Amino acid sequence: MDSKQRFISAMKGEPVDRIPVAPKIWLDFSARVTGVDLKDVIRDPLTALRVIAIAGKQLHLDSVRQFQFPAKDIIEEDGSVFELDSGGRKIGKIDMDGGLATHLFDSTDYKIDDPRTIACCHSWITSEPVVNSIEDAKKIAIPDAAVFDDLGWGKRQKAVLDEFGNDFCLVGDCDSATMSFYIAFRGVNNAMLDLITQPELVHTIMKKGVHTAIARGKYWLDLGINVLRLNDSAGNMSLISPQHWREFVFPYIKTVCDQLHSYNADALVYCHICGNVLPVIDQMVEAGLDCIGPLDPLGGFTVKQARQKVGEKVSLLGGVNTLTLLNKTPQEVKHEAFQCINGAGKRGGYILSSGCVVPRNCPSESIIALVEASQAIDLPKMP
Repeated sequence: MDSKQRFISAMKGEPVDRIPVAPKIWLDFSARVTGVDLKDVIRDPLTALRVIAIAGKQLHLDSVRQFQFPAKDIIEEDGSVFELDSGGRKIGKIDMDGGLATHLFDSTDYKIDDPRTIACCHSWITSEPVVNSIEDAKKIAIPDAAVFDDLGWGKRQKAVLDEFGNDFCLVGDCDSATMSFYIAFRGVNNAMLDLITQPELVHTIMKKGVHTAIARGKYWLDLGINVLRLNDSAGNMSLISPQHWREFVFPYIKTVCDQLHSYNADALVYCHICGNVLPVIDQMVEAGLDCIGPLDPLGGFTVKQARQKVGEKVSLLGGVNTLTLLNKTPQEVKHEAFQCINGAGKRGGYILSSGCVVPRNCPSESIIALVEASQAIDLPKMP
């Protein structure tokens, strides 16, 4: 069984020869372990795709995620990095210590009616909300396959598939349809209040998010990428209530899952919601997700508790504390990995992974320890 078969079989809840390993490595960690300058990653979207794949291959992972970014013209001044527009004007400072988004100086530079902007909506952050009414929300563009092609997504992703497609499973990104999508236009504080004071605005924007997530998912399915990631890092019980989750998140995740499963019977959709999801994990199953992650222990629950709630109805992914990966010894990482594997059960349907994104300065030895833990576990013989 090769890495891709192993990962997909685990997503389906089928027996595997060993537990697949797929920690959530991102650009900053990947650039560090491969020796690539982060500024080159920001300038070139193909480098952004390849650096994660190279790191995944180097660390012997069974799967890595792929993220699409816009090419940015940048300039470095006094230790800070700024994005330039086509005329050479500095439009914002790039967060080099965090998510690499450009913090725009002028919120009007965020064009909600431009589908190219919405396709990469988290690549820019504004200090003020860019949507302030339902009429504004109706102006939010919905990118489609033609826009993705124009941005070069398909061409670049195909190049990475050709180079690394036999090494492991590449996961396509649908981004967010729900809270994290909403926050891009309203900010975190406004978003929390809007659930109570402006529910119609929330629904209007999330409907746009659904269309965009579905368009992205279909695009990757057409390219031959059948495992898809749906994100909602803000849709957890650390931020919102189970009641609000049911009203504002559940119906839209369900729509995305229904549409993508209907479009391609081989589609597998997992959702990344870090923080506490235990109170709604049964609803995540009801929404039609094939796999739930990242089972963030910093949200106050364990892989074992998640398995006890969902049974064998869905696959699970994650569970290893990111602080363990960052600060503990390889032996301590292995110990926690064993706890996660035993908590999930050894009958299949589990992928060993981090509880959220792997920290930038995480030692490579911690990731290698996850692989070694997987190799050390005896699983029931495959039929």
